[in-house]
Amino acid sequence: MRTSLISAIALTVALTSPMLADTVTPQQVLTFSPADGSAGEWYYNGAGVLSFDQDIVVDSGLNSNYDALVGAHVYLPTFQVSGIPGQPYSLTPLGNSQIRVTSADNSVVYMTGTLAIGDLGTMGTVAGGYTEFQADITDIVITHEGAALGSAALAILENLGFPSLDFDLAFSGGSGVGYHSFADMLDRGGLGSGGFSGAMSVPEPATIILLGLSGLELLRRRRR
Repeated sequence: MRTSLISAIALTVALTSPMLADTVTPQQVLTFSPADGSAGEWYYNGAGVLSFDQDIVVDSGLNSNYDALVGAHVYLPTFQVSGIPGQPYSLTPLGNSQIRVTSADNSVVYMTGTLAIGDLGTMGTVAGGYTEFQADITDIVITHEGAALGSAALAILENLGFPSLDFDLAFSGGSGVGYHSFADMLDRGGLGSGGFSGAMSVPEPATIILLGLSGLELLRRRRR
């Protein structure tokens, strides 16, 4: 369900966006969603404010369920939703625009970054946030605790010199007063809530470069 939702939104964006010669498939650093059995949801207050239940868990790191980052928590800021009815909406972080990854008990910070303004596209009862492939998260910092965690997902960011990250959000169908579709909820000032998932990615070429550098290092060690 979660994967098909993200794929559907990505396909819609791809079909409605111009194709560029240097368009690449992103390499997912991590994926996240509300914890199993929790009340993790998105909430819309009917007045332009979109917020999240912050029980958001890292599901995978570099597409592996065994990465040391799995089980950590992702903190998402609250957003202001704006836009003219029938037109693309925008998501603007309210107050603190920092996105961060912490330990499961939220006591240790592994990574921080600054989240930019993004788009919000609706498709019936679902929606996709930050659908354009671009540098959505900048000023990335891997803390000492993050470097010591032994996560391949965090290691790839360190070895690439703290790159920017693409950010994706997928909103599943919700419920609430005035919730007929995601667009209706926003345009008519309805209340709504529902599930969500997301991902942070780096471009595939950067990953290839990193793997190449790792291979060179292995050759150097063998020669020694």
